[in-house]
Amino acid sequence: MSHEAIAIVDLDLKKTTWSRVHSSMRTLYLKLSAEPDLDWIRFFREERESRIEVKRHGLWIEDGYIVFDCLIADVETHHLPDLRRSLAYANEKHGALKAARRSDSRRHRDAAQDEERRLAALKALVRARAGDGAGPAGEDGGRAAPPLRARAAATASDPRFTTKRNELRTRLRAALKTRTKESDRGND
Repeated sequence: MSHEAIAIVDLDLKKTTWSRVHSSMRTLYLKLSAEPDLDWIRFFREERESRIEVKRHGLWIEDGYIVFDCLIADVETHHLPDLRRSLAYANEKHGALKAARRSDSRRHRDAAQDEERRLAALKALVRARAGDGAGPAGEDGGRAAPPLRARAAATASDPRFTTKRNELRTRLRAALKTRTKESDRGND
């Protein structure tokens, strides 16, 4: 996998402090090789929650550190192997997730490019047919639409248009007469 695995690279002694859990415990800050994203943290926690460990106390991830409460004597024998197991799981799952996302991204990009090619071919077909007079004009030529006045004259000579126009005129005149009579009565 081409992703960089996150590893524990240092113990920050300046940040080490007394634990709030118990006076004999300490809070340790283990520096990670990179700051993990939310998906990696989710996988890390998923693995930890799948196992019950008696010596675990408090653990959180902040600013590129794994922070946890522990007894100093248990760090090398218990906590480091336990954390490395969770790190390995999170790295593996995160790598698989990133690979799947890259694959999906490639598939979407390829599909978009394929659609662009199909649309370009369709555009060429439409333009070719428009140039042959087989249909309405495209952007670049072919048969142009008739001017507005010519279309209006053609529509006005259609008997269906004339009938509909006369019906609407009659209805409008009747409505205006009714309104005039009502206003004469003072019903405003």
